[in-house]
Formats: sequence, C-alpha cells, structure tokens
Amino acid sequence: MVLESTIICVDNSEYMRNGDFLPTRLQAQQDAVNLITQSKLRSNPESNVGLLTLGCLEVLVTLTTDSGKLLAKLHGVTPTGNIQLISGIKIAHLALKHRQGKNHKTRIVVFIGSPILDAPEKDLIKLAKKLKKRKSECGYH
Repeated sequence: MVLESTIICVDNSEYMRNGDFLPTRLQAQQDAVNLITQSKLRSNPESNVGLLTLGCLEVLVTLTTDSGKLLAKLHGVTPTGNIQLISGIKIAHLALKHRQGKNHKTRIVVFIGSPILDAPEKDLIKLAKKLKKRKSECGYH
C-alpha cells in the first residue's frame, strides 16, 4: 500500500455534453472518478485525492481524505468553455508540490473527452519531461 497524493483533472468542456456515452460523457467521467477516488482512499487511509477542472481551470477540492467532500463537488461540475490541458496540468503539479505529506508519491490523473486545441506536441513533450524530472506520474484517460 503506497502513500499517494493524487490530483484528478476532469474535462468539463462543452464537448462533455455529447451523449455517445449514456447519459453523457460528463456523467460517465464522474463514475470513473468515483471509482478511482474510492480505490485510492481504500488502498491506504493516509492517501489523499484532489479535484481540478480543465474547462475553467478551477481547483474544486484540495488534497483530502474525505471522499464525500470530493464527490459532492464533482457532481456540481457543469460543462463550460474549452479544455486547457497544459495549464491544468501545471496547476495540478503546483497543488501537489504544496502537499502536506512530503513522503507521498505524486500522481496526476487526467480525463480528456474533447479535442486538444491549445497544446502543441512540443509543449506536451516539454511538460512530460518536467514532470518526469520532478518524479510526478501522469496518466491520461
């Protein structure tokens, strides 16, 4: 059981209204976030999870062990704007940098359900190298 601090970045752009996943992409994403949150918090009681939106770049919940608080904020998320991937990951990394448990491993989980318009490939590679250098793991779903 690894001590882990995880920031989950959810895509709340306008594309998440699409109904190709029932009932909408946003609600399917909320189910996945719920599953990940429960898994992380059950694996180790000292692990913590935070929540960030990529459509309007807002940290909804800072790192916490309270799944109820996280899920309550998650269900209030509405689709707005376009996804801002690089800025969102930078904010998530900054939130992890200021965590209380300095011995925790850091992880960023990113949900993407819309086209990435603002992120050239070279900028994504540069960001990935920066995260690797600082030992932050980042997964895209």
